[in-house]
Amino acid sequence: MCKRDAAEYESDESELLLSRIAAALDCPVEAFSDPSSLDRNQTVELLRLWAMLKDEQDRSKVLSFLRGVAPRTSLPGGP
Repeated sequence: MCKRDAAEYESDESELLLSRIAAALDCPVEAFSDPSSLDRNQTVELLRLWAMLKDEQDRSKVLSFLRGVAPRTSLPGGP
């Protein structure tokens, strides 16, 4: 694979990954490039801390807490 093909492949993979993350966070992909629409530092920290949680019970506790403090109308798939 030439350097150009590799760069295009990496770009496509990055776009796909960003799309998946945006879908999971229920926000537009553009939010990652517009600092005024999303506090990226806190989001990055939240994702980093989540990745550190290996115990399923700990993850369940965190999710329960977040579900309790998040507004119901903003939850994807919520009522």
